[in-house]
Amino acid sequence: MQHWDSNTDGPRDDDAARSDEIVQQINKRLTLNTLIQGAAVHSCLTAHHLVRDELEEIGPELLRYYDSLSVSLMLNYFIGDIPLLYGLPSRFWRRINRPSHPFHRHPLLAAHGRELWQQSKQYLLARGRKKSIKCFPVIHHIQLNLLFARVAKAERGKESRLARIAEAANSQIWGIDQDRLEARLTTDVAFGNLQVPKTTVGQITREAAVGYGGVERRDGRFMVVARARTWPLVSHELTKGIVELCCLHGLNTLNEETYRIVTEEADQLEYETWTMQAGSELWRRLLAAVPVDQSLSETLMHIARLEPGPCEQLMFAVVEDTVQARTLLERLG
Repeated sequence: MQHWDSNTDGPRDDDAARSDEIVQQINKRLTLNTLIQGAAVHSCLTAHHLVRDELEEIGPELLRYYDSLSVSLMLNYFIGDIPLLYGLPSRFWRRINRPSHPFHRHPLLAAHGRELWQQSKQYLLARGRKKSIKCFPVIHHIQLNLLFARVAKAERGKESRLARIAEAANSQIWGIDQDRLEARLTTDVAFGNLQVPKTTVGQITREAAVGYGGVERRDGRFMVVARARTWPLVSHELTKGIVELCCLHGLNTLNEETYRIVTEEADQLEYETWTMQAGSELWRRLLAAVPVDQSLSETLMHIARLEPGPCEQLMFAVVEDTVQARTLLERLG
């Protein structure tokens, strides 16, 4: 697979500068995608607690089911059947400095991707043990399928009400009007113009997808749309779409050609598993650094507007030095 390398026919200086600029924009977009995936994981794990009363009114067992299913769903990216398709995460992150690695030219992930992946995994394993989740690969997969079936049965006939509750929860978290959110619990999850996968693994992933979230323009207005098979996943996809909407502020200054190149390279479906693994811990560290008086959605917009260099500097601080990161974020606000 070709990754971000400029042409090798002796480019002129202006061509080389242009190529370097595009690489920096791709790296920035990958950083934002990692935050998007991390925010979505956090929502999957926690959003149901914000609407506890509403969920218990529909079914007293739902909150307990969602607590277990959400952890198991996210652990599936580390110890479940997804590594069988994508390969061992430990091997992927260990080899990040090799030129053939898709993230080898991404400074933040090259320096800290393996650490972030390890911390994300340990966090989920610890949370899973508290929820009586089996943390051994084959047994975990069996338990996940049982949990999925149990939740599907409990949600049957209540999908529309649950979708409105998911919208309300994410509206509360992000301060976005609920009428700009459209959630649906369904097995028909595909919508919009889906990017064509570049690999067989990506094609399999697309066929097996249990949820999609994103932004659609309707009548001159951006809408966040989410389709997923169950409530924790529809909340996950809503958050993904909302944070994507915030991060669009980092793309709207690019010309059409650069936008196409950047999104085609950085937004590959095959990358979502890896950015989710690193993003979970990256998002928790960002939350620890955001000043309490700053809006999370506005903070993300400011981050997305940064030039690639300052954005990279900020995210290194988020990982390495919370105090410095908070100072930088205060200046943004």
